Amino acid sequence: MVTITQDSELMTNYVSANPIPAGQHFAVFRDAQMDPGVFALSEDFYLYLIMVINGQATKIDFGHVSGIVPQGVQVQAFAVVQAPDSTLDICIATPGSGNTTNFALLHNITFTELLSPIQSSKIIRGNFPKVDHIYMSNKSTDTKRTLPLVMVAFQRPDRIISTEDLRFVQFGQSATLLGAWSLATNPKQIVDVVLGTCSLGDGAFVLYESFSGPMHIQFKFFTGSTMVVEPICPAGATCISSYIDPTSHQSILLVGGQNVTAFKASEYCSRTGKGTVIETGDQITGLKDLHVSLSGQTLRFWYTTDADAVHYYTTNSTALSTGTVVPLLPEGRGGQISSMLSLKSSDGTDQTLVSSLVSVDENGNLVLLQQDSVSQLWQTYPFWYASNLNIIELQGYMLRMHATATTDDESSLIPGCWLHVSSSGVVRCIINGRHATLGPTAQWYQTDAKGVLNILLQSDDASCFTFTADAYRAAKPGSPETPLQTPVLDPSVKLIQKLDGVSTPGDVRALRKKDGSPLVSPNASDDDVKAAADSIKVLVDQAHQRQDGSQQLFQSFKASARVATSGMAAVDARFYSAGDFLDDLEGGWHWVESKFEDAWEWGCQFIEDEAGKVWSFIIKIGDEVYSFILETVSVIVKAVTWVFKKLGTLIKDLIDFFGFLFEWDDILATADSIATGFNAALDYGQQLLDKTEFTVDSWLEELRTTIKAQLPTLQNYSYNGTSKAPQRLKAEVPAKEVLATNATDPDSDVKSGVAYNWSTYYFTYGGGTTNAVLHDDGSSDSAEDIILAMWDDIQEELNTIVKFCGNLAQDLIDFFTTGNYDIKSLISRITADVVDVMIDSLKTLADILFKAVSLGINLIKTLSNKDMDIPVIGWLWKKIAGDRAFSLLDLVALLIAIPTTVLYKAKAKVAPPKLTGRLTADTFGQYVSGKADPALSKDINNFTLATATSLELVYGEFKTISLLIDSAFEGSGLESVPIGPVAQLTNVLNATSLTFETINTFIIWPVNEDSAKPTSSSTTTKFIKYSKLGLTLSNFGAAAVANVVAKAKKADQPTIKRWKGTIAAVMAVPTICVALTKDVNDAVEGEVKTDLVVNHFVESFLEFGKQWGFAAASWTNEIEDVVMYIGLAVQQVCTYGGYGCKIYDFVEEYA
Repeated sequence: MVTITQDSELMTNYVSANPIPAGQHFAVFRDAQMDPGVFALSEDFYLYLIMVINGQATKIDFGHVSGIVPQGVQVQAFAVVQAPDSTLDICIATPGSGNTTNFALLHNITFTELLSPIQSSKIIRGNFPKVDHIYMSNKSTDTKRTLPLVMVAFQRPDRIISTEDLRFVQFGQSATLLGAWSLATNPKQIVDVVLGTCSLGDGAFVLYESFSGPMHIQFKFFTGSTMVVEPICPAGATCISSYIDPTSHQSILLVGGQNVTAFKASEYCSRTGKGTVIETGDQITGLKDLHVSLSGQTLRFWYTTDADAVHYYTTNSTALSTGTVVPLLPEGRGGQISSMLSLKSSDGTDQTLVSSLVSVDENGNLVLLQQDSVSQLWQTYPFWYASNLNIIELQGYMLRMHATATTDDESSLIPGCWLHVSSSGVVRCIINGRHATLGPTAQWYQTDAKGVLNILLQSDDASCFTFTADAYRAAKPGSPETPLQTPVLDPSVKLIQKLDGVSTPGDVRALRKKDGSPLVSPNASDDDVKAAADSIKVLVDQAHQRQDGSQQLFQSFKASARVATSGMAAVDARFYSAGDFLDDLEGGWHWVESKFEDAWEWGCQFIEDEAGKVWSFIIKIGDEVYSFILETVSVIVKAVTWVFKKLGTLIKDLIDFFGFLFEWDDILATADSIATGFNAALDYGQQLLDKTEFTVDSWLEELRTTIKAQLPTLQNYSYNGTSKAPQRLKAEVPAKEVLATNATDPDSDVKSGVAYNWSTYYFTYGGGTTNAVLHDDGSSDSAEDIILAMWDDIQEELNTIVKFCGNLAQDLIDFFTTGNYDIKSLISRITADVVDVMIDSLKTLADILFKAVSLGINLIKTLSNKDMDIPVIGWLWKKIAGDRAFSLLDLVALLIAIPTTVLYKAKAKVAPPKLTGRLTADTFGQYVSGKADPALSKDINNFTLATATSLELVYGEFKTISLLIDSAFEGSGLESVPIGPVAQLTNVLNATSLTFETINTFIIWPVNEDSAKPTSSSTTTKFIKYSKLGLTLSNFGAAAVANVVAKAKKADQPTIKRWKGTIAAVMAVPTICVALTKDVNDAVEGEVKTDLVVNHFVESFLEFGKQWGFAAASWTNEIEDVVMYIGLAVQQVCTYGGYGCKIYDFVEEYA
């Protein structure tokens, strides 16, 4: 079966993006995925469109792209409305000749048409006096009325004092203005204007102030009827709005003031019409603006006050007095808003309602607030577009779901498989680098080649929803769907665990951040600290009760609505509980989060509601009492974070305490130590080459003789214990146990964790595959010319080797799709004839490989110091390393250092040792000779054990990218990673490959620990030990050849892949024989612990599978596609198992 290994971390994440300044004006609309898109008129009057295109947040100069606005011409005004079928009508005004305006209506525009010039048949143009503002109505829900209602203003809305400043637009072959018109009473000021329609015609509602003092409302018809009507204006009117009633298809007029009054068509078309006051429960004082969002029969009114605070009221079009006013944005935050209300899915299969509000943050940039009808909770997101240069920090959660196979027929189905994922509320996120929205109705998302979904939540919040994957299907189109018994992923578990045992004020004050400083401000009052202690005790207990039941699956997200009743008759309490939007009061959390300083009493109380007694979190602000029922973990964590905000704790401090905090000083030191080892191994290797006579043919012949002599022993050995290894390295345990623990591998907390895999995520999805640039001048020297000549000479022999290996491929990689590690059966297939062919192949390739070893040392010394440009990782380097240049070696070292440091601290509880300043070519030579200072030897040994795991992880990621970038797997259903210019990325991959191989040489260089007189057995052991180094150097030489050939011959990626894959296959046979010979000797001599010997057996087996899997996946058009795909799957499975083995090595061998 397939199981899902899951992890989550509250941490600082990074997005390569630019914020969007609010500018002059903005308007939100729903895109094809029912997510918000925005039109924004910038401060310099350019009209931009911001929406998600192909999974990326994109900013477009819409005025220019649409063909309406010439390059460099500013936009005077715009307006947009959206029809029920989601098409858009867009009005744009640009400067004409003299003091005129060129006006254009873009009519019935689809989403795909937004991205290219608009065809002329969809544009209606006109020429008007200079336009300062455009009014547009909601589209009528009556499909017979296809054109919007439009009025233009020749003054800014706050400066309109006469109807001469307003004209209604009439559409035909062109757009024209209707003639002058007037109000019934001479206006002192026109306060507000909205457009409307009814069965008698179309027109404008005008709220104006007369010179005699009272406010008036007039409905002026411009089409159909010619009458002018002034219904009775409610006292204290300050603003108006309208919407199209979904039943009558006529406008409903809303008048805001002391109350909100609704006028039906029969009322605003009558001089005696006075409308109906909507009983909202709470009065909003100082109301200055009113907006309406509509979806089906659900309405949401948005109130903006004179102090620029925002409240909202949700109701039903058939019963307007059935809602409750909820505060949302505090004073000063609602000066500009644009809203929409929509279903989660365009086809109606997901009936979750989502309310979106775009506002302006404290920095003047657009910010998105979203709420769904299931969770009722508001989430806040920065609104941005993708950038190659700017980085935005997010203080929130990253989640990781990893599909792993446990049966013999499913491991090949993991790469690119699809997971059916849902969450307990609607949340915007980035899934494997692509923008997406998760919600209570599960959707399918494709994993990467490892079977992983990386889910980066876009909100800055320590609270979170819960998530689950309830089914999977293979990548191949048409594959069946298979249910999963996956536990709910509750990111709050780690947060709540940190508060276990906190019950007294002393416990609260004793909480410490990682640097030892207090989490709670010393200035927090004793009363607040006591309230916090009492609250935390209840909140933690309530969270544990709900987390204990988290094994229930998707249906748990279908929260039943519950209407709370007051258990505190003496106070005017508002009770906030889950339900649909009509019972929405959970939304008040956003308001009280911003008002924590004003709370004068708060805490947990046991109250009575319909279901009986429940715990509620009570907050008293002014005369209001806000009560939130603690019935979901999300609400509980909201309360926890509110408590700490009340105590003066910032979000970054909460992450420091509750989340995962990379300690960048230690990571930088580790990266420097890796670079030190890299340089020491290169310099020492150069010294050996300069003074050592090494005959390749003699070594290979001795290697042939030794392996063939050892082969019977290897084929007859029992390999006891390896059949049980999958239980540790894979998730081969009963489903019940999986559900109970969600951790079948003792090291899965590290190797499947968010933090350990963080650096590979940010290379692959943080711009590494699209925008990484290595600044290499491309020059070559005479030594490289020799390599190129040799390359041309070996092509015929290389073809023969590929053909032979291709014939072996399926037979060998089948051993790695069974879920069992049958080493003995595998070795029985490696006959003396196979060994001969592989050694002969190595002899054929030896000249070019070992010539390249010498060349490669000089090449990588030069190449490793070349500057790199890469989003996120490069920015991060500058942040932690200051003014230091960012080179190729720095990139690779940093990518490896992050998981190395994570592993070291998780298992050894300390940072990795620092080798910089201690390790040189000389001291490295002493180390490998067994003569170094014991402290240094110990540190190098521990350091290389840990670094080996991370090298396996990171290098494996780069190898996978190299397999996918040329679309070789197109048609298999496996989507490629995001790819930029292929030649640019290939250059980076080839250079990093050589760097990885150099670091691998540093890590595996054998240490001569035996000073005893040599014997026949010890001589063989020593030869085997150093033969592993020789084979590793051959891989280094192969990487050097790839760099030279790719650069000088402009060789394409399939050619480079074919070369690397072939070398991998040829090397794999002697490598496994050499490794198993050493392992069997260790087992016989008994000096190595049995568990470690077994681990090494499995490690050798997986290394062979990884190499042959990579080879099979590299041979495009030379073996069957299905074998290529299985090869990719085997490479992924064996790489994952391989760094699991290496983690085990580190844990067991750490001294």
